[in-house]
Amino acid sequence: MRTLRSMSFAVLVLALACTPKAGGGGAAATGTPEDEQAIRAIADKYAAAMSAKDTTALAAITTTDWELVDPTGRHQQGRGAATAAAAQDFAMMPAGMAMGMKASTTFVRWIDATHAVAGGTWEMAAAMPGMPGKGSWLGVATKEGTEWKMMSALGAPDMTPMMGAPPPAKKP
Repeated sequence: MRTLRSMSFAVLVLALACTPKAGGGGAAATGTPEDEQAIRAIADKYAAAMSAKDTTALAAITTTDWELVDPTGRHQQGRGAATAAAAQDFAMMPAGMAMGMKASTTFVRWIDATHAVAGGTWEMAAAMPGMPGKGSWLGVATKEGTEWKMMSALGAPDMTPMMGAPPPAKKP
């Protein structure tokens, strides 16, 4: 028991020693207001690229080491895989379909001065038949040089229209 307490105390001391101190030594726990603004702007850039079906613009906002597992279980690694998947999605859309996508960033949570988690919502003026036209997204942003880019992101469709109305509350 005494050994377990000593080990627990040692782990706690080590963890505290490795935690960056606020206001000195080590990396800043947050980026600048300009960094946050740049991260928030990624959602607008993404929506514009999707609306224009522009894989070059999508490539410009993703890191070279992009990675995700999409909802079908397909593992994408690298910027090329991300743009190829987007091009495939664009090719499956009906000819002349204008998506008119809008996206917004609800929050930015800092990991350190060059990495953050961000999330928000998206909506499309025209969705593919049978597909939800709005939802949410979550991504990890990183600073490459002087630019902020997404290194991984995932969108989730709003499924409430498909689930129907919730059952009425039971009376006491």
